[in-house]
Amino acid sequence: MEILSPAGSPEALRAAVLSGADAVYFGASSFNARMNAVNFTDDILPQQVRYCHERGVACHAVLNTLVTQREMPAALRTAEMLISAGVDALIVQDQGLARELRRRSDIPLHASTQMTVHNLDGILYAQQAGFDRVVLSREVSRKELEYMAARSPLELEVFAHGALCMCYSGQCYMSSLIGGRSGNRGECAQPCRLPYRGGYRLSLKDLCLLKYYGELDAMGIASLKIEGRMKSPEYVSAITSAYAAAKRGEPYSPETEEYLAGVFSRSGFTDGYYTDRIGPAMFGTRSETVQKVTLPDREYPRLGLDVTVRPHGEGLLCTARCGTYSAEGILPCSPARTRPTEADDIRDAFGALGNTSYYLNSFSAELPENGFVPASAVKSLRRELLDCLTQMRLLSTRSWKDLPLSRSTATPYRGRREGVFLHPDSIPENVDLDFIWVPLSVADQCARLLRFGKPLGFVLPRILREDEKAQAERLISLWKEQGVTDALCGNVGHLPLCLAHGLTVHGDYGWNVTNPAARDWFLEQGACDVTLSFELNGAQIRDLTTERTGMIVYGRLPFMIFRNCLKKTHHKDEILTDRKEKDFLLTCAFGCRNELWNADRLWLADKPIDGLGFHRYLFTDETPDEIGQVLASYKRGEAPREGMTRGRF
Repeated sequence: MEILSPAGSPEALRAAVLSGADAVYFGASSFNARMNAVNFTDDILPQQVRYCHERGVACHAVLNTLVTQREMPAALRTAEMLISAGVDALIVQDQGLARELRRRSDIPLHASTQMTVHNLDGILYAQQAGFDRVVLSREVSRKELEYMAARSPLELEVFAHGALCMCYSGQCYMSSLIGGRSGNRGECAQPCRLPYRGGYRLSLKDLCLLKYYGELDAMGIASLKIEGRMKSPEYVSAITSAYAAAKRGEPYSPETEEYLAGVFSRSGFTDGYYTDRIGPAMFGTRSETVQKVTLPDREYPRLGLDVTVRPHGEGLLCTARCGTYSAEGILPCSPARTRPTEADDIRDAFGALGNTSYYLNSFSAELPENGFVPASAVKSLRRELLDCLTQMRLLSTRSWKDLPLSRSTATPYRGRREGVFLHPDSIPENVDLDFIWVPLSVADQCARLLRFGKPLGFVLPRILREDEKAQAERLISLWKEQGVTDALCGNVGHLPLCLAHGLTVHGDYGWNVTNPAARDWFLEQGACDVTLSFELNGAQIRDLTTERTGMIVYGRLPFMIFRNCLKKTHHKDEILTDRKEKDFLLTCAFGCRNELWNADRLWLADKPIDGLGFHRYLFTDETPDEIGQVLASYKRGEAPREGMTRGRF
């Protein structure tokens, strides 16, 4: 199982490598989800990759932000630069960027945790989308991991240590909507670390799964990921060393975890998601650093060398293997004048590897009787073979094709008006809409809702755990029995689920569509239309307008969806108040999760965008009268009132 360490700077990269990392992940100076890290400029990146590959360490480069249409050429140039530098894989969130990369290169793609893959259906989607590995959501439990690992066609990567976001990664819009700094664009201002009325209610402790290393390895997890590209080299070294020790078979000790908590933690660590023990004990704030960390200055011996020696002609054929690479050379051998050379003599010479990344893993030799091999010849050949093996690891065969961006043809404007109702009881009589969306969970109200005389569909939960899938499928069957087959899908894992049940798929905002390539990819996969990201501005939206795309034009926009429950009363809306006395709506979501919504409502009645297939209104806690007034105001194109926002428009 790979130990994957963060490298937010060249210093942190070196610390990770010398501390025992099997792989590192880092970003270029653009299009990565830690834009405030030091990151790597084009001129130094090749030498950093070479440094890693010389030592048998893989390099995974992050291109894990959303990309707009006008940024796509620059994002692809960055990808070409990374591939030319020799990186081993690209970590990607944006489905349009992934689509364009697949057209141009054979480099492995890893599905970023920003894709919010948290179940087997999400993994199956990632396989269909051409990914080789999936970085799972941090909220996945041990039981779910066992289930997915036993059935996954792709490699699975699991976060083992570091900061936990309150929200499922890729579904947090709070920083973007409040301060214009998007977590999906690598600029998160971390509003979850701020105080709210009642304390630090959104700040989780850091994750630590060190004690579970053995069982994660036994599950078949491909990679354990350490969070921390914004952290110091000392932090990277300490955490990497602890997990590398676990990989070497050193037993877990509470003292090690206590030491790591002193290096950096938030009131200690949590394993609550993994063990399925969520609740107040998972929350904490940043603790003072009390441990000093000394950076290593010697190479980490991670490369096992298997050496065989056997007679060949008048000399000895020496073969050195390291992983999938091998090199051969001839040792001179002549009759001994005094003491003949023994196998242990050659073993000792090959084992004298000094301050290198190699260690002698195995040795076998067949030597002639009374043969003599000069010690200097063994040492010289050892150097030559090691140099040859190192050079092999530096070879890269990745290709890149220069192609124009894929294009699609815009289609005429339909202009359907849709409404999503969090509470179906709020739908007014004679509602002036062309389509009504309600939650999947209210299937028992289907007959009543059909009496409105409007086309009807259901909204699938953005998060659907493995143990909730059977319940969701029962509800889908109830809807289908009454003729309702339109599903609004906010997670990529919904696609395999919906297509298996013969549903008509509509893409929701959770797909984070920000460019035509992403839009067209989802349409090719079976969606009949796609909701554009509400993180786009007006000009960016116009780049994407077709009759098969639409946008949210009104309502409280979602901030977060999270597994921990903050509410005091089930099935009743509550309020979370920040330090500026803003009241954010807190509601229940499917599976006893919570959703947090903006205090202000999006208002675009006076900002019409032509060319879209639908405009969607998002109704959360409005009364039927208020909903009727909103729809009438939009028909008149009225300007916003107090308590309204333009969002990112």
